[in-house]
Amino acid sequence: MDETTFIRRMVDQTYRHNARHLLMDFQWLRQVVATRYQLFHGKPCQFTSVEVIPLPILDGHPSPYQEFIEVYQLDWTERLVLLLAIFPQIYPHLLNEFWQTVNPQLVSNRFDNEQSELPNTVETALFLLAGDDLEKRLFYQQLFEPDAFLLQNKVIFLENKLNDFSPLQAYLGISPDFLALFTTGKTFQPTYSHNFPAQRITTEQDWRDLVLDAKTASQISEIELWIKYEKTILYDWELKRKLSPGYKCLFHGPPGTGKTLTASLLGKRTGRDVYRVDLSMVVSKYIGETEKSLRRIFDMAARKPWILFFDEAEALFSKRTEVQDAHDRFANQEISYLLYRLEEHSGIVILATNKKNLLDEAFTRRFQSVVSFSLPSKKERLKIWQQGFSPQCALEKAINLETIANQYELAGGSIMNVIRYASLMALKAGGNVIMLKDIIRGIQREYSKEGKST
Repeated sequence: MDETTFIRRMVDQTYRHNARHLLMDFQWLRQVVATRYQLFHGKPCQFTSVEVIPLPILDGHPSPYQEFIEVYQLDWTERLVLLLAIFPQIYPHLLNEFWQTVNPQLVSNRFDNEQSELPNTVETALFLLAGDDLEKRLFYQQLFEPDAFLLQNKVIFLENKLNDFSPLQAYLGISPDFLALFTTGKTFQPTYSHNFPAQRITTEQDWRDLVLDAKTASQISEIELWIKYEKTILYDWELKRKLSPGYKCLFHGPPGTGKTLTASLLGKRTGRDVYRVDLSMVVSKYIGETEKSLRRIFDMAARKPWILFFDEAEALFSKRTEVQDAHDRFANQEISYLLYRLEEHSGIVILATNKKNLLDEAFTRRFQSVVSFSLPSKKERLKIWQQGFSPQCALEKAINLETIANQYELAGGSIMNVIRYASLMALKAGGNVIMLKDIIRGIQREYSKEGKST
């Protein structure tokens, strides 16, 4: 069996095992609903209370859903609340058969739902858990407090669809992350949109393709070490009360010196998704909109092993202005809000800028490290030139890469642009020989971008 077939089969099995265990729990939920309805209306019932209905034993092959239930030891009340949040998303017709067998008017009176379907609200959950037992209802309200396990860990959320401020009318929602886990077994990856103005970036390159000076490489290694040993330092060494969560880092230096590639490679090596925030969609001229966009990004990234990468960060993290009008006041409030979210965020945040002098000092004081990406030295430029060309190509005999590296001061990204141009010209000529004239022409193009001459 080849690797692709094996992976596909494993994925199919994950779907199957998740579906089997969810179906077992959905059948239990249906039995809870039927029992509560029968007890409430004084009808003959198999059980004396919903508490004595046996929970399904999710045995057999493990599934992500089963592992979540067992690892976090969810009791029957938390399991019921979780299922109420899940079923409208993947099994909306779960209770249709049951509703067809009961008196619609009685159901409508109890649940205040004209369609006689089960509304997955806090009120419904409390009714299923406690019926009309006021003491129990008050006790079970703790399941919907902010520090309750399912809410605190953002497994579920409460949403008021009716613009009604009554907490009992809030609907139970399942977070996209856990919905993906419980259905596909995969990690949820949000798509780029107005609601999430960040795009996942990856790279086919490796660390050997990145040429950095020794000091910069050492600082990047420190970030890797934090990712590797963060839990040990915070929990095993009990420094959680003394150290801020997460790791905040500033990359600064000229364009093309490897800031974005370094962030991508950090994610690749540590197994973390890297999301580059599109500041053109975050920064808004309208008062309060920038803060809303930042809130959406940080809320989505909360408790996820992501690396948030803010490129061209000076657009958002610039120095505070003197307050002359309402816009200045709100701009400073947005910076204060951003400082707060950076402090509270428990993940990795990298800010990148070509203009470090424009950044607010309040930000730089909060970075665990400030990494300088300088233009490569002659020796480093030579290495980039030597590594850059395809092994399928040949260099014209007149080309001396050491001379070119010594003579032309270019960033790594600019060198790769020259290599791209010279390679295209070789293909255009119908061969694979890189010509010196094309390299020189490529260098002239890069210099002209910066207003320089060769």
